[in-house]
Amino acid sequence: MNKNFKQAKSIAYLRQLCCSGLDRQIVIQEFLAAVKNVVPSDGNVFCDVEKQFAPTDFISDFNIANHAEFMDITTAYWTLARIMRFASWFMHQPVFTDPKMLDEKYYSSDFYRYSLNNFGQHRLLISQALHLGRPIGMITLQRSPDSANFNEYEQAVLVRLMPYVAHARTAQQPPKDIVYCEQGTSGMMVMTSHGTVLYQSQSAKKLLNLASNPVININAAERKAALMARLTQLCRNLDTIFRGEEAAPPSWCFVNGMGRFIFHACWLDAQAHEPNDLIGVTIEHQEPLLLKILRALEQLPLSPIQKEVATLMAQGASNETICQQLHIKLTTAKDHIRKIFIRLNIENREQLLPKLMAGKQDRIIQLM
Repeated sequence: MNKNFKQAKSIAYLRQLCCSGLDRQIVIQEFLAAVKNVVPSDGNVFCDVEKQFAPTDFISDFNIANHAEFMDITTAYWTLARIMRFASWFMHQPVFTDPKMLDEKYYSSDFYRYSLNNFGQHRLLISQALHLGRPIGMITLQRSPDSANFNEYEQAVLVRLMPYVAHARTAQQPPKDIVYCEQGTSGMMVMTSHGTVLYQSQSAKKLLNLASNPVININAAERKAALMARLTQLCRNLDTIFRGEEAAPPSWCFVNGMGRFIFHACWLDAQAHEPNDLIGVTIEHQEPLLLKILRALEQLPLSPIQKEVATLMAQGASNETICQQLHIKLTTAKDHIRKIFIRLNIENREQLLPKLMAGKQDRIIQLM
């Protein structure tokens, strides 16, 4: 598969993703990760902006460990004067690539040294998402100091994709009956019966951030504290049950814009000199099935319309429903289904979803 054809498929995937109807938080985070197949970049960020162009909520494709520090430094940097210069630039240009145009001392600022450079980011490509002519968000693609600047082609590609990002940002709330994958990414924590965290895996650290802070803003610390209080209650419930008293089961299912999170607490056997009240808390993150399907179809040898048919079929849609959704004739739908079976080397509908799920579809958020 040549580079241009592969890029075309990746661009088509980004457009389909933004029009999927899924929650904007998981769509935008997936966009930030997947856009790297089109515009190579090392770490990407989306932020909402207020009417005055001030950045508010942030979504990133990498783990910003200290949310409070990030927000403090970011808020301090974006003074009214800088915001006005930034807004003035975008009145005449579709992208922003040189921070020195905004601030001659940018590369010696705390914002750069402690916020971006901490993650090895140096070169920037920024474009804005507009709704009814008003900026509602910005995407920043980033590269390390030893990488090349973003070229004109890469700038143009991002600009063409921004209307789709704006669509995802302003889309109506997703339906309540979202189907989630039965299995997902998991992590493990070791806590005491009083809720003190003793150990956690790297994946657990990432998943806790996703669960507590699907977006990063000034309320991030409060949300993290509320989540940990809920996990502490799971440990207390388990302890209460084993003392012979009544309590709620030590498990919890929690849903936010990034997916479904399932927590379970169980006793651990003490070894050597470890304390006797150790509790293991498992975390499982389950993504929407539709996202997994779209991700799996991204590079498969199907036409755009065939991918739409396969997406509906994998979710259990009948031929009649496919015709209604895509506004095509029944004979056309059956022809697409026949070609999908041939190209994916399957014999019936029941084999489609397992075939799609057999490959690796996870996008891993970088752990810092």
